[in-house]
Amino acid sequence: MATDSDYWSRFWRTRLSRRRLLQTSAVTAAGLAAAGVVGCGSDNEKTGGQTSTAVSSPKAGGTFHGPLVGLSTGNPPSLDPERQLSFLAQIPAAFHYSRLLKFAPGKFTDVDGATSVQIDFSNVEGDACAGVPEAPDGMTFNFKLRDNLKFHNIAPVNGRAVTADDVKHSIDIFAAESPNRGNWLAQVDTVTVVDPKTFTIKLKKPFGPAFQVLFANNDGGPWVIPAELLDNKDQVGKQAIGSGPWIFDSWEPNVVIRWKKNPEYYDAPKPYMDGFEGSLISDPEQILANLKNGTFDGSLWSADLWTRGRSELPQGQWFTGPEHVWGGAYFNFANPPFNDKRVRQALSMAIDRPGILGALDQPKATGGGSGITHVSQYEKFWIDPIKDESTFGPNAKYFKRDVAEAKKLLEAAGYTGDINLTANSSNVYGAGFGKQMEAFAASAGEAGFKMNLNLGEYGGYLATTFLGDIPPDAIGLAPLQGSPIDPHNIFFSVFHPSSGRHNWGPKGAVPAADLPKANDPTPAGDADLLALWTKQAQEIDPDKRADLIKDVQRMMAESMWLVPWTGVSTAYVYQPWVKNIKLIRGYGFGAETAVNMFLDKPA
Repeated sequence: MATDSDYWSRFWRTRLSRRRLLQTSAVTAAGLAAAGVVGCGSDNEKTGGQTSTAVSSPKAGGTFHGPLVGLSTGNPPSLDPERQLSFLAQIPAAFHYSRLLKFAPGKFTDVDGATSVQIDFSNVEGDACAGVPEAPDGMTFNFKLRDNLKFHNIAPVNGRAVTADDVKHSIDIFAAESPNRGNWLAQVDTVTVVDPKTFTIKLKKPFGPAFQVLFANNDGGPWVIPAELLDNKDQVGKQAIGSGPWIFDSWEPNVVIRWKKNPEYYDAPKPYMDGFEGSLISDPEQILANLKNGTFDGSLWSADLWTRGRSELPQGQWFTGPEHVWGGAYFNFANPPFNDKRVRQALSMAIDRPGILGALDQPKATGGGSGITHVSQYEKFWIDPIKDESTFGPNAKYFKRDVAEAKKLLEAAGYTGDINLTANSSNVYGAGFGKQMEAFAASAGEAGFKMNLNLGEYGGYLATTFLGDIPPDAIGLAPLQGSPIDPHNIFFSVFHPSSGRHNWGPKGAVPAADLPKANDPTPAGDADLLALWTKQAQEIDPDKRADLIKDVQRMMAESMWLVPWTGVSTAYVYQPWVKNIKLIRGYGFGAETAVNMFLDKPA
């Protein structure tokens, strides 16, 4: 009898030629960072400052060259991060704009001789602000800006000091216009300027992940942008003037985005490098060629090209970690059949998660179990329903492949034949996600879900499917959160009916006062889940909150409002001359990782 791994090996041999395999391989992270490791590798932990190479005294100069987002690189829809959803707008923002706070390195482990960074955002430090404020009541945060914080010396701001009024204005625009503003509006009561360097943010109620989700969030903002630029919607989409470590220089569509060192950065002499050039090349063969000839200093890589990459670049510094990007199959509950949870459960039980990981996840940093659940593989919050079934509980069965039981559920729901579907997504995420989609669809097909993959234009996809505008006989199948800093990002943005961008139909945010909605066959009617989401958000004790988030995973496994896919390990590589690599997960690469690196190329 053939094993599951044999099945997937045959599947890829018959579906994809070697060239096709390479063309459809892309890193699964939509951000310039490594992921964390859970449940695999050694127990050898390194502290936040350690990297895979010894750190000598920083060497100034040089320009870093490499793909902006690895094999998932593409043109930003705009350079305005306050008004854009896209990861391609958020990642560049961290180079030139500041946040109130930012993230500091966490712990590293070893997986197969490569450094792996845990998905842990518990360590925060000051960015625009001088430090992390205390909030004894969990609701009132008094922030003080750094004395030496200046905007870049570019007209019309000309290097003037950043003020509390600048921060408040940025927040006001973010709260009024950002598609990512839902969490902010749900939690923040007032923002008050005290003096030019001081402001107070008061919450409506205690919020456990306030530092991570509100003040250091690099997946949507708010970013500190001068009013002179932010109020000009056309200009802020083409130009960037901030107070971050890098000065925006130029953007050649389909070619490169360039930054220069900010000589007046508050943490000078950082950044150590003179410049950073983010190539907009995404073809894996071109990236590999540029790495091999030394033109590129590093790149995000692909989990299913891990072995080849390490073979052809044995001198490289290799990093890995489990999945952080959250995604899967999502639905319009106004249409059958997915308004019946038995059909959603059946789809989940049709997916061969360990088999897909065995075929695609060469670093094996995901652990080979379920991959993601209804949260990413956070070190402190995630539980594996396949490899840790006893901890997860009885609802773990909905993550375990059981085609016979899936067919029984479909029959009980009134579906005895095939269910033909169009799975809508976009090609912008990198073809490697397409490979995961193919595996997901092939696995589901054995239970009767026959999926036709439709990879559409990014803007059209974002305006329709992504926001739950999904026609009958269709689903969404894609990444939904590229850099969720905390499980609450996923719970609120993707699922919560009060979120303006919730990724299920019918569209439209539901006022919190109107929840739960009786007899509503969507998350808006799930009173128990809504209550548990609220409870975990308001819990400020980290350990108690972690337990509540695990309870959320158990509950959502039964309701299966969205069906998670597996995800695969993140992977990427740096040349041996790139030093002081302090990797942090998420979209903050420019301010949190690149700012610390330096180049020590041989003569």
